[in-house]
Amino acid sequence: MSAQDGKRGRTTGRFPAVVTAALAATVIIAWGTNYPLLKLAVQDMPPLTFSALRSLGGAVIVALLILGGRLGPLLPPKEERVRFAVVGILQFALVIGLATVAMLVLPAGRTVAIIYTMPLWAALFDMLLLGRRLTPRQVLGIAVSLAGLLLFLDPMVLAWGDPGVPLGTALVLTAAVGWGLGAVLYKSYQWKASFLSQTLWQLLTSGVVFVVLALVLENPLESRFTVNLVLILLWNFIVPSAVAIWAWSRVLDRMSPSVAGQMLMSTPFVGIVASAIIFGEDIPPVFAASTLLIIVGGVLVLLRQHRAT
Repeated sequence: MSAQDGKRGRTTGRFPAVVTAALAATVIIAWGTNYPLLKLAVQDMPPLTFSALRSLGGAVIVALLILGGRLGPLLPPKEERVRFAVVGILQFALVIGLATVAMLVLPAGRTVAIIYTMPLWAALFDMLLLGRRLTPRQVLGIAVSLAGLLLFLDPMVLAWGDPGVPLGTALVLTAAVGWGLGAVLYKSYQWKASFLSQTLWQLLTSGVVFVVLALVLENPLESRFTVNLVLILLWNFIVPSAVAIWAWSRVLDRMSPSVAGQMLMSTPFVGIVASAIIFGEDIPPVFAASTLLIIVGGVLVLLRQHRAT
């Protein structure tokens, strides 16, 4: 990373498409493979407590990187901090916290499939808040993806008789909607802070929210610091939190929320495969069909939006 990038949020010159693709791939792999790990982690630590440690540990990693590399100020300018706190809570605190709690009652593979309806909500908020018009192809893509979501939520697929399933599904959908809104709010403002400062502030604000919630709703002393938990925490500090959030900010800076969000549509496949390997989860044919519809819808939106961007 250049010193120039450490000093400000925008860089001059052309940002190679291959670099954008590499950053997106980093996010996809980091977040996709992490959902099964989160399900393992909540066996040893309450979910909100884990989310607090994950966020604050990631913040420490980013702070050390900024200080060690002398990459500019730690925190964003004062006038940006409230805005960024809102974006961070919507894009990361909601997703990390609600998804982790939901996995107490939902399989990891199904959780990640619902979470990655996020781009659909980003496209809708993009239209409502930023005034971008949806083309017929985009409307078709959203309709196809929503059909996949409805198929996925069919009572024949999920055991709705289990009281935890409706609640878990509602939590994950709330996280997905919040993420879409946060992505559009991020794009609506010209940030002065460097990408690393942005990452640090989002992790700090999310961490504070999780600490408060964990102290009110959980007993952090119930945690069991097993070898698996410690390794998963260390992984989360560095890759899914610090590295992936920084990379995602870079991607979102270079394209509209609709396009950036659609790039993540392959993440469920990564999560589902990783979950199947770790937990031996069976994937019913209807579930596979619903996931395929969600991906096809995302591709339709991406293709059309790419031509218009």
